[in-house]
Amino acid sequence: MRRRLGLGVSAFFTAVSMMKLARREGREAQRWSMVSAAAFLIPTLTRNASWWGPVIKTFTTSKKEVWLTLDDGPDAEETPRILDVLHAFQARATFFCIGQRVVERPELVRAMIEAGHDVQNHTFSHPAFSFWAATPRRVREEMWRGSEVLRAVTGRIPTLFRAPAGLANAFVHEVATCMKLRMVGWSVGGHDGISHDPNRVLRRILRRVQSGDIILLHENRLLGMPVGQRAKTLEKLLMGFEQCQLRTIIPEL
Repeated sequence: MRRRLGLGVSAFFTAVSMMKLARREGREAQRWSMVSAAAFLIPTLTRNASWWGPVIKTFTTSKKEVWLTLDDGPDAEETPRILDVLHAFQARATFFCIGQRVVERPELVRAMIEAGHDVQNHTFSHPAFSFWAATPRRVREEMWRGSEVLRAVTGRIPTLFRAPAGLANAFVHEVATCMKLRMVGWSVGGHDGISHDPNRVLRRILRRVQSGDIILLHENRLLGMPVGQRAKTLEKLLMGFEQCQLRTIIPEL
């Protein structure tokens, strides 16, 4: 419904622009054309936007619980350390995995499942800078291949999908509906997907977090990042959650 409404609004603005152009009202046509483009681009370039369709950004709970999610793995160096930290704190998490990396490290994905964690679709190749503008064919390929790789490795069909950088156009929501994938965003993140100071990441999260939040972290090692930094950041975060009496769970949606 939201997708149809969004496309309808954009189509309406485009029709007005074409009408103005037909009447040789060049300036007015240009203005309406810009409005039409904005109606399509703004929600597409807004992280976790629900304009094209529903995106889960929080969950309902009456307890002191949060949903910990980790993107962009598995990673040969970081994932084993992250799994050790989660085990030490008896914490559970959902890993949104990149299909290509699943192919390279299937044993790590199986280790996630064996440890009681959840593994879901984060595209096959993670085209972070272009997925928002992907054609329907490209969207289907990325999402379908991501799910198929996980099914082959884990024996489970993914039910959730997170777009790279949280950016998705109308085609993404359409394909997700066809594949019976629910779109998942986040409500609290520390901007750790780029070069960062771990302490600032922790402060950003801990000063905002509350029950029902979906927490975003990353597990892949960035260029120049010391080995084990992801796990150390996670350990400090879980210590902070303990002080706040927050428990990490995988909610039933």
